[in-house]
Amino acid sequence: MPRLIHPRALPQPFTRAEAIAAGVSGRRLELAARRGDLLRLAPSLYAVPSAWEPMKAWDQHLSLARTAVRTTPDAIISHASAAAILGLPMPPRPPTRATMTLLDNSRTSPKDAWRRFHRGATPPEHVLIDAGHPYLIPARTVIDALRELPPRDALAIIDGALRSSTTTVHDLLLMRSHQRRWPGIAAADPLLRLADARRESWLESASAWVFHTLELPLAIPQVIVSDLSGRFLGRVDAFWPELGLVGEADGRGKYRPKDGPGTAEDAERAAADAVLAQVERESRLRDTCLEVIRWEPSELGQPLLLGQRFAAAARRARPGLVSARFTCSCCHRPLTDCSSPTRIRLPRAA
Repeated sequence: MPRLIHPRALPQPFTRAEAIAAGVSGRRLELAARRGDLLRLAPSLYAVPSAWEPMKAWDQHLSLARTAVRTTPDAIISHASAAAILGLPMPPRPPTRATMTLLDNSRTSPKDAWRRFHRGATPPEHVLIDAGHPYLIPARTVIDALRELPPRDALAIIDGALRSSTTTVHDLLLMRSHQRRWPGIAAADPLLRLADARRESWLESASAWVFHTLELPLAIPQVIVSDLSGRFLGRVDAFWPELGLVGEADGRGKYRPKDGPGTAEDAERAAADAVLAQVERESRLRDTCLEVIRWEPSELGQPLLLGQRFAAAARRARPGLVSARFTCSCCHRPLTDCSSPTRIRLPRAA
């Protein structure tokens, strides 16, 4: 006889089969769901409200993915869910379903309310075992993402994977070659060419993709700016040398009061200080005759308007008058001397 436990003691979320194996009857589950003591997230998938509802959206998705790993022996977590488990940059809102790849490539992909199944040949060398569960190796996860996800999200994943050394350029090119006849692989090539390990967030990478679709010049990410005497002025998210223009990709969360120890007044004061520091920093940059353009995540959904703002900033810029020094963040050398391999060069055969 299984030991009877309360649903709160189960991993969140949990399946009906897991609950029954732990001694919770199907009738008790249904009654608890009708009373609101349990949330029915999908058919045969439950969570305790007090454990589930306080979670942030991506924490909920990661919990969903771990349940999928735990309860689906004939599939491996993959694509967006695998990238999130690796800690790679992800968009503000997660997908509604955990993404998995079926081990049996000949089967028709089943439909499921909380898991999305993909098909694809998975040789043993593409699989690693962690805590008794199978996962796809990072290079496979990244190339799968380049084939399947929206391009701006996929670019953030490859940038983050290279920056964190989760995978290497060599391994990515080998995996791209392995998948050379797979559906969607053509979408990977422009993303591989745009990849840059110096970008530090989803917003920076997504912005680079949007600017690319607008056929704007490619910016150098994360550039250190100093005045001619060597005094540090700031580290900018993007720099267009030929335009004398710097860009700042800003999420509003940077300026919102942070939760933590201290009073509400302390949090408000810290947020105000962050705004003032940003204003002072931008003023120092403009003193060198650099023009500054700033944008938020919501503006990526209006690329034409963003392109118009970029064009207006470029017209205001005075590149011939800029008096500043620029250092690469990856090697701390002048931009003209940077030799670090932060970009992927695709071989002609690809």
